[in-house]
Amino acid sequence: MEEWRGAALVRLKSEAVREAILASAAKEISANGYLDTTIGRIAKGAGIAPSNVYVYFESKLQIYFTIYEPWFKTQFAVLERTVSKQSTRQKKINALVQGILRDIADDKTGYTAALMEALAAVKPKDKYRPDLLAWAEERIEDIVVQSIGGYHHGHPDLKAFAHLMMLTFDGSALRAKILRANAQEDKTMEAVEAMLKQIIMVPQDEPAGRENSAAV
Repeated sequence: MEEWRGAALVRLKSEAVREAILASAAKEISANGYLDTTIGRIAKGAGIAPSNVYVYFESKLQIYFTIYEPWFKTQFAVLERTVSKQSTRQKKINALVQGILRDIADDKTGYTAALMEALAAVKPKDKYRPDLLAWAEERIEDIVVQSIGGYHHGHPDLKAFAHLMMLTFDGSALRAKILRANAQEDKTMEAVEAMLKQIIMVPQDEPAGRENSAAV
């Protein structure tokens, strides 16, 4: 029994340290960005030695994505609910495009701005994998199919739209970071959003999934 209690205590303490690291990193990244956040500052905020951080995480990039991924997926869950509640197809498309390019890309936590810094600083040793990007593109497809309509899963135009949305997401997030730093307003995003909305807007009487009757 004593041995079991001791193991449980170690497990609880370990989880507490891990959570302290993540809490410290989240605070630092939100306030200072990814590049200016160091393992030393994260460790100091967590009340541990810098070397102890590597007991729990391989790199600063891994720490960052451990924070960003659940936050990002939560934002997509909110977005999906928002899109589904809209009364018309046009409003659903507006909610999807603006939700990604404004609410998530230009979020006030600073997490997405930090993403741009993190990706720009990725090195081979960081072992970066674009799994979250692939997940986001799949979720965009799901939202269109389930809430907006006009397409079916796997349609090449829909896949292209999802990919283009995430490419624009990266550019929008980077642009928002730069403009905010210089206290400037973005004069071009409305035009970009309009183009994206036009791409996905399929007439209701001409569903995108229909086979081309002229094909031989």
